[in-house]
Amino acid sequence: TVTLDELAAAAGRDRWSLSHDFRALFGTSPHRYLTMRRLDLVRQLALAGMPLADASAASGFSDQSHMTRHFKRAWGVAPAQWLKMLGTTSPATR
Repeated sequence: TVTLDELAAAAGRDRWSLSHDFRALFGTSPHRYLTMRRLDLVRQLALAGMPLADASAASGFSDQSHMTRHFKRAWGVAPAQWLKMLGTTSPATR
């Protein structure tokens, strides 16, 4: 886990300036950007057949329910439902 303070120190900026510039460049906050990259990794791993609990842990989420809440917020469906919509399932959803 990388904190905003660590990012600010590495960039030589204060937290506010870093967050402002990040949002201007990427259209979202650093935290939301990191969460979406983690969700992208969950989707990639789940499509490769990794169980959702393992994909959650490998992507940096504290547990599967934490990942599922973010997944549903981002795409409106649970990860198992998303896999079923694609015609595939992970070992954990079989």
